[in-house]
Amino acid sequence: MHGKAPILLAVFLTWIAGFVDAVGYISLGHIYTANMSGNSVAVGIHAVSREWAGLLERIWPVVTYFGGLLFCRLLITYGARKRIRRIATPALLIEIGLLVPVCAISGPVKGTAAELSVAYVGLLAVAMGIQNAALTHFSTLTVHTGFVTGTLLKCAENTAKYIDWFWDQIRRKGQPLHSVIRSSSRQKVFRMSVWLGLIWLAYIIGACCGAFGDHAFSFRSLLVPIVCLAGVSALDLNRPLAVREEQEQSGTQN
Repeated sequence: MHGKAPILLAVFLTWIAGFVDAVGYISLGHIYTANMSGNSVAVGIHAVSREWAGLLERIWPVVTYFGGLLFCRLLITYGARKRIRRIATPALLIEIGLLVPVCAISGPVKGTAAELSVAYVGLLAVAMGIQNAALTHFSTLTVHTGFVTGTLLKCAENTAKYIDWFWDQIRRKGQPLHSVIRSSSRQKVFRMSVWLGLIWLAYIIGACCGAFGDHAFSFRSLLVPIVCLAGVSALDLNRPLAVREEQEQSGTQN
């Protein structure tokens, strides 16, 4: 993929993660299935308070999410060894397979003590771990589509560089303001700031869509990300998406 298409794919996958995270959070006892920072903080809080049930409840998605990350990276390592260029397809199909049982739930699961809610949290967390590890390289950007903390950091870094360039053009070189503004779009750091901001926004919009879908259709709303992931799998069959992931994994073996 060339041009803006890889970055648009990053935006799309981030939207999917926001969608799934919102559905899980609303219907599974306010537990994140894609955002492990929140769960990790909760683990610490429950540990200090000696609330062991809450601690186990919060550490479970972290463990299963890590399992999804590890499994996907091992899958990519296998693909690199066997020269399977379309390794993203089986990873995404497995993710779909994990989402389907949750999507098939007839109604909302109320409360963290609801029957099988632990299993549902685990399925969603593993799925999000797989997605986050399957594709991280998008054109010149390296981003994780399952959370946006790192994306905000990179956005701030590029924005700071752009502000420094902007100030230099006006103060040191005496360029007219309108001329500097017009030439901003040609600056890589400006474009990266915009794209990274858009990726963050995609997560928010995905969460909004997930919240709306959950209120209207409960877990059945997960059919939307399932269909979207199937589309990304079809795209991988046409144009392999995880080539750089395989190169990165094979490079660590040498």
